[in-house]
Amino acid sequence: MKKYWFPFVAAVLLGNVTLAQEKDTLRLTLNEAIDYAVKNNPQLKSVQLDETNNQFKIKEIKSSALPQITGSAGGTDNFQRGAQLLPGEIMGQPGTTIPVKFGTRFVYNGTVQLSQNIYNPSITTGLKAAKESQGLYELQTFQSKEDLIYNMAKLYVQIQLAEKQKELYAGNIKRTEKLLDITSLQLKEGIIKKVDVEQLKVNLTNMRTQLSNVENDYEKTIDNIKLLMNLDMEQPIVITAPRGSEKVAVSKQLNLDANTDLNILDKQIQLQNLNTENIKAGYKPTLSFSANFGRQWQTEKLFKNNAATGISSGYYSLNLSIPIFDGSKKRNQIAQSNTALKQLELTKEYTAKQIQTQFRTANNNLNQNQKVFEAQTQNMQLAEDLYNVAKLSYTEGVSDLAELINAENSLREAQSQYLTAMLQTNLAELETMKASGQLSQLIKEFSINH
Repeated sequence: MKKYWFPFVAAVLLGNVTLAQEKDTLRLTLNEAIDYAVKNNPQLKSVQLDETNNQFKIKEIKSSALPQITGSAGGTDNFQRGAQLLPGEIMGQPGTTIPVKFGTRFVYNGTVQLSQNIYNPSITTGLKAAKESQGLYELQTFQSKEDLIYNMAKLYVQIQLAEKQKELYAGNIKRTEKLLDITSLQLKEGIIKKVDVEQLKVNLTNMRTQLSNVENDYEKTIDNIKLLMNLDMEQPIVITAPRGSEKVAVSKQLNLDANTDLNILDKQIQLQNLNTENIKAGYKPTLSFSANFGRQWQTEKLFKNNAATGISSGYYSLNLSIPIFDGSKKRNQIAQSNTALKQLELTKEYTAKQIQTQFRTANNNLNQNQKVFEAQTQNMQLAEDLYNVAKLSYTEGVSDLAELINAENSLREAQSQYLTAMLQTNLAELETMKASGQLSQLIKEFSINH
């Protein structure tokens, strides 16, 4: 009996990916389907946009360290100028007040201002944090990619199971149909009882129902694959085994350094430390430079040539800001940041233990399922041999039909146990690869080589 296994590693590491379309059916090997899903899955694309968005955030922070230049312009029409009362003595009229209007009716101006941060630790720390956060977004993208590939692989395991089920069930149906033809003739000749034939018909109906259910499950699995690949649900596809694939041994060693969850937590801890550093930078003074140049024009006649009088003004300055007391705001912010850091460290510690437990469980399940699969493979072969003996005895008239039906039922039960063991073994292999960090390592190696 051929042993079915999950050739995921070989699928990922195969070479060029091409899509072939034949008679409107998209025929894809597993590696082609995975590559297509990675390139077209909407959820993965959405996560990748976070990387792009953070790159713009880095540029935004960088712009704070560059000169900031602003310009402004405006105009005023003093169509009804107010007057200021002045002592009459100024005008030679003691004892009186004289209303005097100041300025001109039209005033318009233009100003250019420049500012430049010379020393600001918050900008430096913020830029460093933004650059480091890019690594976090890349890890989150990788995690989404890893989950996508894992789900595609899991669905492929289910496809393998369904195909093997269809193969076995179709063989059972064909065998029972032939037997039913023989027993129907025997019933006409009075050799067997009608109840025996009826029992065969019941068994045949059950087998056809089993096959129909498997075919339905197969279609549902294919639809789930289309969803991950972002394909039209009406597009027929066939997923085949990778060409020239070879089984790669599942790692029995746990590599915590390759675990994506822990890598993300490490990056979050690093960013939290930078957050604390950024708050502490608020205690340091800042130094900036600014310059301003403007010109103002005044006139009584807006459109009369040479009627405007221009006045220029300008300045530059160095500005030193020294924080003295903020009501303990930053101290409390630092305390909050340190608390968040401790939470992340505790989460990492628990996550590491959880991963170790998952790996031990997956490894134990794999060992157990491999033993069960080997036993069920032998058991199904034995059931086939017993069925063939019972069939030979029945055709030679040594045993009755009931004995043959019992042998067939035993064979079907053995097949069911075999299929269950095959599924559990393949899933255990996949789970062990993910828990050990082997899956993430293979994806990284594939990305580097391509």
